[in-house]
Amino acid sequence: MAKKNKLKEAPIDYSDSRNLKISPDIEARLKSQDHPLGGHKAFPDIDQDGKADNFEELIATKRFQDVIEKIKLATGLEIVDQQSMMQIQGQMMQAVQRMMQIESNHIPELQELAVKLVKDQMSIPEGDLQFDAKIEKPNFSGMDMKPKEKKKETPKQKQPQIDDGGVQARMDKLDLEKQKRRFVNSLISGSSKKAHYMYHMVAEELNAINEDLVGLYSLVMSVNDIMYWVMPDMDSMSADGAEQSMAGKEELDLTTDPPTIKATGMFFPVLVHELWKGVMEYMSAHGLPSDPEFAAEVMDDTDNIASEIWDLRLGPVIWEKFTESYPESLLDNEDMGRIKNYLYFNIISIDAEPFLALAKEILSGSQKGKNQVEKIVNDIVQQLKDEDYEDVSGETQSDTPQYEIPGFEGTMDMLDDALNIRPKDVPKTVETPKVYDMDTLLDKIGKSGMDSLTKDEKDFLYNM
Repeated sequence: MAKKNKLKEAPIDYSDSRNLKISPDIEARLKSQDHPLGGHKAFPDIDQDGKADNFEELIATKRFQDVIEKIKLATGLEIVDQQSMMQIQGQMMQAVQRMMQIESNHIPELQELAVKLVKDQMSIPEGDLQFDAKIEKPNFSGMDMKPKEKKKETPKQKQPQIDDGGVQARMDKLDLEKQKRRFVNSLISGSSKKAHYMYHMVAEELNAINEDLVGLYSLVMSVNDIMYWVMPDMDSMSADGAEQSMAGKEELDLTTDPPTIKATGMFFPVLVHELWKGVMEYMSAHGLPSDPEFAAEVMDDTDNIASEIWDLRLGPVIWEKFTESYPESLLDNEDMGRIKNYLYFNIISIDAEPFLALAKEILSGSQKGKNQVEKIVNDIVQQLKDEDYEDVSGETQSDTPQYEIPGFEGTMDMLDDALNIRPKDVPKTVETPKVYDMDTLLDKIGKSGMDSLTKDEKDFLYNM
């Protein structure tokens, strides 16, 4: 995926030359676009003032400056340079010890608070997902730490055979799907990285435990963020060193009903991050190819910790630009979380090639991209307006159990308030949806592919 360009001038902008600088090896990889997100198809072509810039360097500048500002807020320092960083690192080590000491007496309470925070902020209806949240040191045994080496094909001496186009078509599709998955992974990591700082939303609960916690979290998480930029890149580290640098992990268990998000973090903000990431992984699974083998091939090449490091570096700004394309009615209203989720589902489900084209428009901040996203939102609303729901039994509303529109529980009033669009004459009762056994459906997909499912079975999975 990497695409090497010869750039005349690096646009990494250090607005205050007295501040820290990005590690030279990371800066070099940004310049050459030699990294897992290098030269991505969704990145817009940037050419300003006759200078040969690249998009990675521009968003790296934005993210690095943001992280510097977080450290300044956490420490009260006006300048963050190499000398002050040595002092800050010492403070962080002390803060970690103090923080973990406080948390050790409140672990069940903090685990429960982390789950509640994520469920509330992500608008997850009760019963849709299960959560297994633990504050402890994670175990990384068996995890893939590095990107897989690309196999070099040995030239064959046989006469070349005429390709009917099937092989090349598959390779092209595979490349597009990998590009899409790489971008989706940056959204997952970028979104969940923001969750590192969500402890501010439960400051009252944390203060009730200990008033020092919020300040300790601010220091530790801001220093953690800067380390992704000033330490040598992951590829120069051993697998053991990589494990030591990671403070959390998550796993999505689809064998349970409902699915379970398993998350482990050494302390509260990391646990929140991993829980958020797990939910994003669950929602993003809709963006993978329907063929399980093809999907596995895509993930085999894109999902690893070394690549995730770059997603954590660049993903927060990519996620910011992604959400900036949302209509203001969604951004300004905190109660529209489920509509946002549904919008994400719709975008993530777009086929790879048009998905990448839309992503490019979104990252460029174009009006075309905003219009396309707004159209998807309008289609969601229109879907609600067009549905003709009928009462199950014909009984009066007072005698019949009420069922909200699937996937839109509680959103009728929110649509009215936030979007100023109210479906007219649409009953709020719907036929009780048929429930299928998830394990049976997954086995069916594994054996015969997605096309083997009936329409009702596909609708069931889609609504899930």
